Amino acid sequence: MSRLSAYSHPLLQEYLLDPYIPLSPCSRSLFSVLIRVMGELMQRIQQIPDLPDRLLNTRRDLLGMSHNNGQEHLTLLKGIIVLEEFCKELAAIAFVKLPMENDLPGSPGSGLDPPHGDAFPDTP
Repeated sequence: MSRLSAYSHPLLQEYLLDPYIPLSPCSRSLFSVLIRVMGELMQRIQQIPDLPDRLLNTRRDLLGMSHNNGQEHLTLLKGIIVLEEFCKELAAIAFVKLPMENDLPGSPGSGLDPPHGDAFPDTP
């Protein structure tokens, strides 16, 4: 994902990072797919008792810190962790790519002076 978003093409970056990009009715954006996947996950995790503990054990297993491969729902738990890491990476990319409020002229800490004069001068 990071390599793809590093490609400096404005339409690609807009497609990957803009959740409100207008698309044709049959098209899906990354945001719409993530929303659908999250909705399905929210339904499926209702069946898993002790979810936080199981996620922690699965994360430890993926990091090689334990060897607890006998868990139920192991594929789903691994998928949740991979999705979480993907969303973190996507958020970091969006944070780096999108302009900050401090970069706008006149905002505190920007070092840029606000525009001088009236944008709409009085007309007689």
